[in-house]
Amino acid sequence: MNDATTTEMARFHSKPKPFGDCLLWTGKLDRYGYGILHFRRATRKAHRVAMWLANRQIPEGHVVNHTCRHRSCVNPAHLNTMTPSQNSQRDSAGAGYVNSQKTHCKFGHLLDRKWGRQRYCSQCHKAKQQRLKAKWKAEGILKI
Repeated sequence: MNDATTTEMARFHSKPKPFGDCLLWTGKLDRYGYGILHFRRATRKAHRVAMWLANRQIPEGHVVNHTCRHRSCVNPAHLNTMTPSQNSQRDSAGAGYVNSQKTHCKFGHLLDRKWGRQRYCSQCHKAKQQRLKAKWKAEGILKI
């Protein structure tokens, strides 16, 4: 349970304004569009303060995700916690999410091999190795 004072609660709740189901932060925003405020001698993200005021814990190593996709929303019903990896892949148009959904290379071959965290097609890889070997042999780099 939080130990917020009446003054802190009133100051926080004076900033959000309803917009559909969301409560959009009308105070200061950071350069990414997240609400920020000075709270208890530190600059904090408004959505994280909203979670704290709603007595919802943010586990260590987790981030707060906006299910409504509005970065300035501070409605606790629209906020949930997840790992940074889950957050970057959930409902995202980012490269990490897009590539994680691919199952085949651009030539239609199955992405069947893995090197570290990167997946690749063994057929295209084999063809590339053959092209390089032929090129190096023609250039005299490869002595076979």
